[in-house]
Amino acid sequence: MDETERSAEAGTSRLDDPRISFWLMIATYVAGGAGVALAFYGQSESAAKAIHYGCPLFVGVAGILSMVRHSVFHNSDAARSGAEGEHFYMIELGLVQGAVGIIALVAFFAGWGVNAEVALTLTYTAYLSMAFVLFLVRSLKKGLDGGRIAALCAWLAMAVLMLYFGIAAAV
Repeated sequence: MDETERSAEAGTSRLDDPRISFWLMIATYVAGGAGVALAFYGQSESAAKAIHYGCPLFVGVAGILSMVRHSVFHNSDAARSGAEGEHFYMIELGLVQGAVGIIALVAFFAGWGVNAEVALTLTYTAYLSMAFVLFLVRSLKKGLDGGRIAALCAWLAMAVLMLYFGIAAAV
């Protein structure tokens, strides 16, 4: 019996494999990190350039990758994050992130300007910060391990940096 037959017998598919969402999470961190790097680069010119360079990646691409991870591969992501049995919760998370990410890319490519990019960055930052608190509470109840601590640190760093660039561009 091959792996596909075993998965079908067990009621799972290859799409439920937590490695899929792990690699999508890595891609999200890479996109967000690239956005932060570009924002630091743009900051040498102005705070407006920083948010203009960073927003499409740390809000747009990261939001869309998160939508794919949470909504399309929700079983995989639930298994990866320890949220099994909460499929609609995972899908809803993805839809919110995807909506903000798509609008961030539209704002960038349509040239809506710094005010729209600031608003979208701060909206996404507020969402990520509130979700961070929920994940922290859940992690403290389940117990912290190296993977959760690393995820919390990366998440918090991303939210703080996005907040910094958003406020800097707003003022």
